Amino acid sequence: MEQNKVLNRFQHENVPLDILKERAYNYRWAAVDNDVIPLTAADPDFPVAPQIIEAIKAYVEPGILSYGPAEGLITFRESIANWYEDTKQVKYSPGNILPVNSAAFGLFLAAQTLLSPGDDALILEPVDFLFRKSLEHVGANILCSRLDKKTGALNRDEIEKLINPKLKVVYLCNPNNPLGKAVNKADLDWLAALAEKHDLHIISDEIWADINYDNSFISIAALNETISKRTVVISGLSKNFGLAGLRIGYVCVADDSLFKRIFDASKVATTAFGISTISQVAGTAALNDSKDWLIDFKSHLKEMRDYTEYRLSKFDIFESNQPNSTYLHFPQLKNTEMNSQEMCEYILEKSRVALVPGGKNWFEEGSEGHIRICYSTSKEILKEAFDRMEHIF
Repeated sequence: MEQNKVLNRFQHENVPLDILKERAYNYRWAAVDNDVIPLTAADPDFPVAPQIIEAIKAYVEPGILSYGPAEGLITFRESIANWYEDTKQVKYSPGNILPVNSAAFGLFLAAQTLLSPGDDALILEPVDFLFRKSLEHVGANILCSRLDKKTGALNRDEIEKLINPKLKVVYLCNPNNPLGKAVNKADLDWLAALAEKHDLHIISDEIWADINYDNSFISIAALNETISKRTVVISGLSKNFGLAGLRIGYVCVADDSLFKRIFDASKVATTAFGISTISQVAGTAALNDSKDWLIDFKSHLKEMRDYTEYRLSKFDIFESNQPNSTYLHFPQLKNTEMNSQEMCEYILEKSRVALVPGGKNWFEEGSEGHIRICYSTSKEILKEAFDRMEHIF
């Protein structure tokens, strides 16, 4: 009986549409017209694990909401260290983990620490626009190399041609958003050797690491101690546990001196910056007590991935490529003269389904000609969205 109760968490009747239409912003239900189905920002439509809710209630109930330690709650840092060792085979001391106000802030913080105005940084695209924004913020020069959009593989020849004395950092999004692909081990090994040869740091955004369907994800920091000390791992709990509104991110650094630089740059010791204690309590409950919820969530997402792939195969205008990670599909447009933005506008106008276009403003120039579909919802909602789109093509 209890197992059925767990599995039912991801059925359509558990999608609280009335609450989502009040609270789910960032291009989702609360930010679109009432008749629109938003398959847009990567945010689940389901309630979070009950263990998280209970932990928040228990913490708040005494009514004392004081400052936490600047470096973060030790319980949360320990839970992150244990999680990374258990699920990614990477060992971090809790003292080398910094909870921050979102993984996005972690990207900005790493850029601020490792780069100066005029330095070069390499991003592997297509990738989320926040990578470019973090580099523009510090005045770095942005170099781009395009991933293979079918496999997510690195273009090694292109990357080698971009190596120069001003290059300081390579940004890695693994698994990749929007492609939905984990980087293969051969490419990670090659990139690690390149970083060692040219004295480069790696900034590895691993926020999607727990949404991987075929055990293909490998953290570059897991390869060896040398590359681990050259890598700043950034992650959070918005994608795996649906806690975007609590803005829970963290930065992991194996090298003590580099961690101190990041800690100092964060300004958390001033109390002007930092992550809330309630967010850290929720994060601790997620990592320590909610693994079964995540397993069931991934099972549902895999089913939705396959269903999305099946529905896309019925369209003459989409060429799909099944992702092995994330809850995002990134089909390529075909048999149309519309670009990504025009296609999304057409679909929104005619079918009242909101999607995210490719293009430089979203995922760099290499993403043009694609659209992104988020499928972290119920099968009934996905079916309605695809039924609407079928009627206009």
